[in-house]
Amino acid sequence: MKFIKILFLVLFYLSIFFHIKAANLSLPKVTAEYVCNTKFLIGVSVLETRTFQGKNKKRIDTIVDNIPQSIIINYDNQTVTWIWPRTFAYLIVPLNKENQETLKKSTNISKLEKKKTDYTGGFEVNIYDVKLSLPDGTIEESERWITIKNGITLKEKGVIIGQEGKVYFYSEFSNVKVFKQDEKLFEVPEGYNIAPIEDLDDVNELLKTMVKRV
Repeated sequence: MKFIKILFLVLFYLSIFFHIKAANLSLPKVTAEYVCNTKFLIGVSVLETRTFQGKNKKRIDTIVDNIPQSIIINYDNQTVTWIWPRTFAYLIVPLNKENQETLKKSTNISKLEKKKTDYTGGFEVNIYDVKLSLPDGTIEESERWITIKNGITLKEKGVIIGQEGKVYFYSEFSNVKVFKQDEKLFEVPEGYNIAPIEDLDDVNELLKTMVKRV
């Protein structure tokens, strides 16, 4: 559970980082819709996902503890939807907009240094050294490969220092395709029912914790 907790908190933070500005430092804004495969490594643990980025929406398909599941973040509706295809169940939880705005404003980018321009995965990228801190005291120091044309972070490696200790991570996008995404990807499929709250496991309890934090 420790790995899953760290990982999904990181995924949530990464999903809002492109909105963050601090002083005169700001990360490039994502301006494209796209789909890609992702690989996220923390220590010896690996999580592979399929990610769909729409306009103010994101969907992450993955398998955790042998259970297929999807997370859909809708910033227009301010909701997070958790979908379990195996049981045809879903849960929609509201995002706390006030807490999100507080997190964005309180996050401090103390370093954003462009190192060089390169190519990766068929895209021209700028490589940055980044250091930022979150309101809960968590610090991230990383190197990011960000596309020049549309601000997509294709690769990142670094360390997260927080309450869970020091954790080294690496993430990479592959098979990136930039095009407008189908809106149905961000909707609950027909025939799915609301998951009974009493049947939720630890991972799903984590979702509620994450929503409160962001």
